[in-house]
Amino acid sequence: MRLGRAAAYAVFATAHLAENKNGNPIQGREIAESCGVPSGHLLKILQQLVRARILSSERGPAGGFVLRKDPHEITLLEIIEAIDGPISGDLLLRNVAAGKEPTRVRLEQACREVADFAKSRLASTVISDFTKSRRR
Repeated sequence: MRLGRAAAYAVFATAHLAENKNGNPIQGREIAESCGVPSGHLLKILQQLVRARILSSERGPAGGFVLRKDPHEITLLEIIEAIDGPISGDLLLRNVAAGKEPTRVRLEQACREVADFAKSRLASTVISDFTKSRRR
């Protein structure tokens, strides 16, 4: 499985918010700086996480971003799918290899199984697993 840059940035940013969870919003610029990622790009990613209801954003000079849920409840699957869309095992070869139908069917099944495994693993990994204070 290949994790895209934007989804990785989203995980870093969410973990940063979880580590610095004190109820006060953290500005996007500060999150970007601490994670070593481009600020403009990260702000777009943070807005996607807000739309996915993983984060909340507050406007104003004291505004910024905060987690909407406890870090023990935010899964990697939620974050990654908020950025990259649903993980699926679809094989995009509908009109290819017409004479190889049994092979295509088996390959599609294998891809679905791999996607299901990846989703299960990502769903069982929470953002608190990536923070210094991993205990509940």
